[in-house]
Amino acid sequence: MAEPESRNTESRNTARTAATVVGVVLVGLIALFAFSDRATDDTANRLMGVRVPVIAGETLAGGSYDIDDARGRWVLINFFATWCGPCIVEHPELVELESWGADTGQLELVSVVFDDDPQSVADLFDRLGGSWPVMESPETVVAFQLRRVPESFLVSPDGQVVAHFISGIEADQVLEVVEGS
Repeated sequence: MAEPESRNTESRNTARTAATVVGVVLVGLIALFAFSDRATDDTANRLMGVRVPVIAGETLAGGSYDIDDARGRWVLINFFATWCGPCIVEHPELVELESWGADTGQLELVSVVFDDDPQSVADLFDRLGGSWPVMESPETVVAFQLRRVPESFLVSPDGQVVAHFISGIEADQVLEVVEGS
């Protein structure tokens, strides 16, 4: 009779050990995802230091946009969605950058909306401001290896991707790069 009790104890110990290992792995993964990519991550994206991919097409407002027309100016490409909390938080920073760019003629913005309704985008811009072009372009999302929104890429006047911002930006971060060049 002692034999079945011994097997039960062994089974419980094995189950406890397995549960502990799984728990430690889960905590590690949560920490990895929670604390990775919080700031500028220039090494993670293959576009850093190379020519910006083509961004051209119809805007949600019915106009057209082609990044090649911006040659000679800085361009901030912002990927966002109206359902994304950090995107809403960063929007006033983008409005500030748009204003600075209009005043100086040095910077323009273009946004690529991710998985969103065009009317929601229009409502967001009506509520929070901003008049830069917004495109819906799955090809651009793929070309930029988008991980999550918000993400932004800063393109120099000669067409090189020089900065990659993940999880929201502040206007000062962008202006530091632009004015420091």
